[in-house]
Amino acid sequence: MPMTRSEAMFFTAGLVIGAAAGANYPVLKEKFGPLLSGALAGAGSAFGESYAEMAKKVAEKVEAVQDAMAEMKQSASPSATPSNTAGATTT
Repeated sequence: MPMTRSEAMFFTAGLVIGAAAGANYPVLKEKFGPLLSGALAGAGSAFGESYAEMAKKVAEKVEAVQDAMAEMKQSASPSATPSNTAGATTT
């Protein structure tokens, strides 16, 4: 699949920005280090809370499905048992 001119320009711009940031990494780290560490710490706790909430919802859904499956098995078992014993004869 050929690359369009627009895609090539974005790719080149990304390379140039990446090279400039890599060359100036120590200076950027010194200036923006405290800001980034604070932002990442806040993002980490927010991500942890949202992940815990999502995991709780998924666990509830799984439990509901398991309960429904167990109810279906229980409702199917009593109806199957009488039909099996109805055909049996005792002597």
